[in-house]
Amino acid sequence: MTHFRFAHLVNKYNSPYTLIRLGSGEHDLDGVWRAVEPIRIPLRGHFQPVNAKLQQVEGGRYTEDDRALYTTNSHAPGDLIEYKGIQYIVDAPDDRDYCDVNKYLVKKVVANDPV
Repeated sequence: MTHFRFAHLVNKYNSPYTLIRLGSGEHDLDGVWRAVEPIRIPLRGHFQPVNAKLQQVEGGRYTEDDRALYTTNSHAPGDLIEYKGIQYIVDAPDDRDYCDVNKYLVKKVVANDPV
């Protein structure tokens, strides 16, 4: 199978974003619970709005606040990322084994969104 190389094109338009790894915390020597600061990993990728056709096909699952992320980094569903001060959760990776650039759909984190 042909493997397409688009990383150099995407890198031209990349912007910084942050992967946030949440820590669970630990007990200190006195038995007091101490929350661990989240680990913030700087990465680069290209964000695009989710197109209207995908919003309609998915029956409103995606909104105009959600984004498509193109990056050479790998993410797992449920990863928390921050882009321009807004937090997103990686929702669905797009199967792209023919290309060196990964595409992810990311959903904006809303404080009162039902789980």
